[in-house]
Amino acid sequence: MLIGRHRAQIKERSRISRYILLLAILATLTCFATFISTLSGDYPLPVGGDLFAGKPERMLGATNFFMMTAIGAALRMWRFRQMRIKLMIAEAFIRENDQDTAVKLLLEPVFGDDVWDETDGKISARA
Repeated sequence: MLIGRHRAQIKERSRISRYILLLAILATLTCFATFISTLSGDYPLPVGGDLFAGKPERMLGATNFFMMTAIGAALRMWRFRQMRIKLMIAEAFIRENDQDTAVKLLLEPVFGDDVWDETDGKISARA
């Protein structure tokens, strides 16, 4: 079924986001520890000393970059999880022969809550 295949694709994208999240968290912790060590006057890494040793704010900028990457990956995972849940619910409605509700559930991210407003059995178009 098309919905099941799409759900599997979303699961795979979420797995990639999970790896990005883990790597970004590790990079954030490493950069921040290096920043703290650089503030004390001792640059601990064997590479990048000419770029970061004299200017610890650059290491803080790298820390912020990796932290924002981790936040973005976490939000993406959350969005994919919500979509997978909606697809499972829509698939259950289709199996119960309630296609109208399933389609409305799938169209809700595009059209918002207006999908659920009905007038005489038809979806209303609010101005």
